[in-house]
Amino acid sequence: MPQYSKRLVAIHWLTLFLFIAAFYLGHELDEAHDAAAKMALYPFHFVIGDLLLIVTLLRTYFIRKDGKPAPLAGGNPLGNKIAIGVHHLLYALLIALPVSGIALITTSGLLEAVQARDLVNLPEMGKFALHEVHEVIAKLLLLTIVIHVLAALHHQFILKDNILRRIIFKRFPD
Repeated sequence: MPQYSKRLVAIHWLTLFLFIAAFYLGHELDEAHDAAAKMALYPFHFVIGDLLLIVTLLRTYFIRKDGKPAPLAGGNPLGNKIAIGVHHLLYALLIALPVSGIALITTSGLLEAVQARDLVNLPEMGKFALHEVHEVIAKLLLLTIVIHVLAALHHQFILKDNILRRIIFKRFPD
């Protein structure tokens, strides 16, 4: 069975890790009620979001350079089209999420407040429409990831086509 390159496998799992970390920090930022707690979390959320964008752009580069496995030969043609669509949606959302975050912090005054460590002028992010856009994209991405994982598990354990072999370092036996 054709597999993804080792670097694409590494990027796949790094992307998941970065998304989970950014999502967790975003949730903690929404739950934090004091400015000092938010001030402590924002830089980590920013850096992880930036890394998520960079890793996603690297992924698109390496997909073009290394190629990716063709859809499964015995697969359903409609299912293959849906899988390709879900992958494209994942990539689009993985780019849109950090871009919306960058747009939000640069237009809200948040970046300046964090850089100056100015607790008094830390803006209330819920007042900005871009904050809602950022949250909606994060939730859509989470939903798309869940669909992606469920489809992979369906292939692996119901269809028994050993599809997970394509995206892990340690290979399953044939």
